[in-house]
Amino acid sequence: MGLGKRLLLLAASLIVFNFVLWGIPKIAPTVPERYEGVPAVAVPPAASDTAVATTPPTLPSGFPSMERPPPKIEVPDGQPQPIATKFGLTYDVPADWRNSSTGVVRWTTGDKSVTYGAIGDYGYGHCPETDGSTLADTGMTGRNGVDIHTAALEAARGAEIIFGDSQGASTPALTYSPPIEFSIDDKPAVRYTVRADNIHRRHDCDPTQAIFDVVATAGYATAAVAVFMVELDQNIEGALDHSLADSIISTIRPSDHTPGE
Repeated sequence: MGLGKRLLLLAASLIVFNFVLWGIPKIAPTVPERYEGVPAVAVPPAASDTAVATTPPTLPSGFPSMERPPPKIEVPDGQPQPIATKFGLTYDVPADWRNSSTGVVRWTTGDKSVTYGAIGDYGYGHCPETDGSTLADTGMTGRNGVDIHTAALEAARGAEIIFGDSQGASTPALTYSPPIEFSIDDKPAVRYTVRADNIHRRHDCDPTQAIFDVVATAGYATAAVAVFMVELDQNIEGALDHSLADSIISTIRPSDHTPGE
């Protein structure tokens, strides 16, 4: 995903990737209606973009926390690549993806942005005219002070920023799935899938369609709730099937576990 809004910042160029998102808890959040350029429900901005005047919720005493993401896990060529996160969870990306586990990905529309760390991507640079273009992205962030249902819905709302257009040339049509409840390591998890159509294309190699999946579940470190995302460009040469999102999500596990345990 590029669209002139995507900025990849590797950890070497950051002082610290350490930000805390906050949000107002909601009870039984409802699924958004089809989005056709209607102003979004406010998504809390990253601390690095806007100073937070309110003291964010604190973690329970003794809850582990990491200032920096774990180092990249090296595996032999041809094997799935595990990406460990500072939220105590690990996930795998396919062998032909790029593992940027210590980097972050950010999308910006207007004065709002969406940021994830512990990233993987596929097809980097596929669109030469668009800086930082990719065909697919994964990443994780954390939330405090909200339940997993609220965290998942607000993360899904981030699609309005990810696929938005600062120049107002077009408005994306976003279709939200109902929430899907399942479990990760016997802990509850919630997933939303957002389908985006009518994405503004600046170049012929930019997508006009994409699928954005988010999963919220319990965090084991740094934040009480961990939020994972998979973004897949569609209807473009090299696009990956949406079934890959299911496969990647199925690998999410506590970092002290290995697949199959």
